[in-house]
Order: sequence, then structure tokens, then C-alpha cells
Amino acid sequence: MIAEWKKIEKKQFASVYLIIGTEDYIINETKKRLVANILDAEDTDFNYANFDLDETAIEQVIEEAETIPFFGDRRLIIAANPSFVTTEKAKSKIEHRTARLEDYLNEPVDYSILVIIARVEKLDERKKLTKLLKKQATVIDAKRPNEAELKKWLQEISNTNDFQMDSVATDRLIELTGGQLTTVMNELDKLMLYKLEERIIRVSDVEGLVVRSLEQNIFLLLDKMIALDISGALSIYYDLLKQKEEPIKILALIASQFRLLTQIKLLEKQGFSQQQVAQKLKVHPFRVKIGARQAKSFSYQELTATLERLAEMDYEMKTGYGDKAQKLEWFLFSLQDQKQKQVK
Repeated sequence: MIAEWKKIEKKQFASVYLIIGTEDYIINETKKRLVANILDAEDTDFNYANFDLDETAIEQVIEEAETIPFFGDRRLIIAANPSFVTTEKAKSKIEHRTARLEDYLNEPVDYSILVIIARVEKLDERKKLTKLLKKQATVIDAKRPNEAELKKWLQEISNTNDFQMDSVATDRLIELTGGQLTTVMNELDKLMLYKLEERIIRVSDVEGLVVRSLEQNIFLLLDKMIALDISGALSIYYDLLKQKEEPIKILALIASQFRLLTQIKLLEKQGFSQQQVAQKLKVHPFRVKIGARQAKSFSYQELTATLERLAEMDYEMKTGYGDKAQKLEWFLFSLQDQKQKQVK
């Protein structure tokens, strides 16, 4: 995918692109690069068209692609949601004359670039049109990268921009952003801008500059709890309160994370790999990796008992029983006491 981006920036365009996947960052960046390198600012209004195939028939898209450019060299035509090559059910009753697309794929015009975006994990490979489309188009994979792919990607982007970022800083950047690609890339851009003169990104830069989400602060809070660092856990908790986060919301996220740990523990007992757990629970693989690490510090019985206690606290908070902020403080202390007894 990065190789295709480089070709686009060198103005080495394919006649037809097929983007397959659900990762918005890759889809949006590909579109942005195509627009920037194909169209001049003054002819965008005349030579750019964007269609939703749930609302527009494919033959209309092809007609647009076959229209000669107006005041420019090329036209850029983007069409999303091609249900006729997926297993997804169409959202409308529009009938597509896909034979027009087949004809176009076999003989595309040289003055238009057609981009078809399928926001699905994979196409319906049984269909003849799918095979033809994949054969004739330049395919860009917009799937969510796994951790190893993401690390390699970050290193490559850093090197391309003449920055140095070691593996410790890379790992920390991924951890603090939860492995979410759009967030990772936004934070990397910010880090590169901040370190523009030195061009070295250290783990201290990552920890000092990367904005943590509420969910990420909860992960870190649990890490502190598991490490019996009660002062560290309370520091994060008090910071969240200063940011006007409601104790009941913090409690809900803590409960959600313990629920995830319980599910991971159960599925790992049944022999599921972390990748399979992520697919089964429909959560980001990086969350499962962190959760699996945290779950090792608890037995299944401890996790279920903690969930019961959190449910009781949730009920007490919602019914106005006791001080909400103080309840979570005592929960942190009680969890530490529980873990210290185990160590002894």
C-alpha cells in the first residue's frame, strides 16, 4: 500500500484502483493522495466525481468515467459500496448493469482514473466480476494492520521523513494509542513536528506529548493496580477527576475492562489464540494483547468476584448511596489488599 502511494506521488497512476478493507485511515489517505496528484485545484469541480453505489447505478459511474475531461488532463471518479461484488446485502433496490463495468474493465479510457472502494473485509470471490475486477485493477489493501505490521509501518514512515525512532518509542506510541491507526498517525505527525530540528523521537517524547484517551488511562490505571502501585493508580484516577470525568463513567470503563479480562481468560482456557479471541469478541487485537497480559495476574474466580463488586458499586452510585469518588478510591485500596495477600 505504501508502495502504491509512492507511485501515485510520482504520478504513476493505474487506470482502475480497488480499495478493499475497513481501515478509514488508509482509505482516506489514498483518496487524498489521488486528488492531490491527479487534479489541479481549479479543475476539481469539473473533473472529480464521488458516488455511493447504494444510490447510483454503476452504469452512471461508467458514463462519468468515459466523459472527456473539461479544462484538465484527467478525471478522477470514486465509487463506494459495490455490493454486487461482496456478500453484503445491498441497502437499496438499485439494479446495476454490471456488464457495463465488465466492458470498461477490459478497455478503460486513458483519461480517467476509476476508484472503487469496498469497505468490507473481503469480496465475494465466487463471482466472475470480482475475479475480473481484482485482475484488472490495482488493489490497495485497507485492512487493519496487526502489531508487527504497524511497527514496521511506523519505522518506515519515520525513516522516509528522516527521523529516528527506536523500538521502545514505537512500542510506547502503539500502546498509548491503543493501536488505532488514525490516532497513531496523528500522534506521529505531531511528534515529528515537535522534533523537527533534532529528528530523533525518544520514548520520553512519546510519553510527554501523546494524548491519552480515557480508555487508555483506564488500561494504565489497571496496570498500576496490578503492579501494586496504589499511588500511581490514584494519581491517574485523580487526574481523571480533575478532567471532569464522572466517577460512574470511570467505574463503567473499569468494569468493561474487567469484563474483557474475564472473557479473555475463559477463551484462552478453551485454547483460543489472541487473534482468535480478538475476532470472536470483535475488539482490536492490541486490546486483547494488553488484556491477556493483565489477566495473567488474576484467577478466573478473582475476575468474576471483582465484576460482582463493581456491579454492586454501580448500583450504589446510581441510587445515591455514599460518596461516588470515594467509592472508587476504596475499590483501588481493596484490590491492592487482595493482591498483596496473594503475594504473601
